[in-house]
Amino acid sequence: MNNLIYFLTGTLLFVLPIPHTIAIRNILALLLLVTVVYALVRDKAYQRFSMETELKKVLTLLGVLTLWIFVVAFFVSDETSWSLQEIKSQWLTPLLYFATFAGLGVYTTSREASVWKNMYALIFLILFVHVLYVDLFGLQYYIKHKAMVHRFRGLTDGPDKSNYITNILLSFIMAEIIYRFRTGKKLLNINHFAITLILILTLVSSIFEGMRNGMIAIAFLGITSIVFALYKNRAFSKKTKLLISVFLIVAVTVPALYSVKHDSRWKTLIQTIPIAMDTEHHKTWIDRSIPYPTFENGKSVNGSNYLRIAWFYEGSKIIREHPLGVGYGRNAYGHAIEKKYHLDRQMGHSHSGLIDLGIGIGIPGIVLWLAFGLYLMYLSSSYFFRYHSYFAIIVFFNVSGFFSRFVVDSNMRDHMFLTFMAILGLSLIYMFKEEEMSLSYVTENRGVNK
Repeated sequence: MNNLIYFLTGTLLFVLPIPHTIAIRNILALLLLVTVVYALVRDKAYQRFSMETELKKVLTLLGVLTLWIFVVAFFVSDETSWSLQEIKSQWLTPLLYFATFAGLGVYTTSREASVWKNMYALIFLILFVHVLYVDLFGLQYYIKHKAMVHRFRGLTDGPDKSNYITNILLSFIMAEIIYRFRTGKKLLNINHFAITLILILTLVSSIFEGMRNGMIAIAFLGITSIVFALYKNRAFSKKTKLLISVFLIVAVTVPALYSVKHDSRWKTLIQTIPIAMDTEHHKTWIDRSIPYPTFENGKSVNGSNYLRIAWFYEGSKIIREHPLGVGYGRNAYGHAIEKKYHLDRQMGHSHSGLIDLGIGIGIPGIVLWLAFGLYLMYLSSSYFFRYHSYFAIIVFFNVSGFFSRFVVDSNMRDHMFLTFMAILGLSLIYMFKEEEMSLSYVTENRGVNK
């Protein structure tokens, strides 16, 4: 049973970001769900699981948000059928992934320690395989062309998708490093040199992917990692803490500095803002056949900068005009823009999850979703500062990374959202069950704090 669960979980997470694998991932997800339910019932593990009050609050927030999504679809949206189809694939399916991996967490923590440790190591390995592929291609490209590959998509269908995997793996790596700093022990059965090498390879892959927003997320992760690693850590002197802080800051900011230096989009970002917000005079944002507007020196604005800002600005106006939303959907922005400007062509998403969701389910929906994320960040950080919980770090980094990108990327969709919900479901259960999982440092601290 354990080997079957390992196989289904590992294969599902590996193929999830790979394009043209929807049928395979659906079959694997269904098989994993059935297997996990069978295992829980067979071992009666669900009967031994005591749901924490905090977990009930998390599920309540998800339940209220789900109810509101359906209210908008049935009573507010003019496109109920379209919205219901989107809810099925883009909301209920991620919830199913969340539930499946939460069940997986309940099952694996009810078994001997090797089961959940192997599961965690397996997920780490799957993420690393994707990152290693990016690095190997980047190295091959440099040897062949004597130049750095830029915006490489890895095994996914875009560099942004590949970069999500990189950032998730980075959160796992930093959790392991922080745990070692605080306890002198390790959860992953690899030595310090290996974890350092994997950290370097992961940071290098982010350079090859060349995603600006990903670089910002990495810098934020590095700063918070310093807090998690050194807060009330008496194992190190002030001098050692300073050296560790400098090392971590340098390590995680190198990709960001590389991006600023080599990505020309940064140089004209501020200048582009007023031009992009003048959507009445500059229409390229709605009709790509129109040439891009120009600066005073006659040079055209960068397309990515201009479009993202213009779409965000127009999307925010749609939210003001439809405060209750137009119906949940990946392309709610496109549907609203098409209707507002009477377009006879399809528009896509806004490249901002915040705008897409705000247009879809309105201001109440945004408030509920942000409340969900903020509560998870508060909960995980409080667990860490009280118990120095390993998986609280995973939860915090996973949620803060996803929600920070949510503002500037349309990540609340497809495999990106599925991966987020899956890892969240598993790591939440692991966080709540750490004491029973015999992570001694957590157990000792909980004993002190009781």
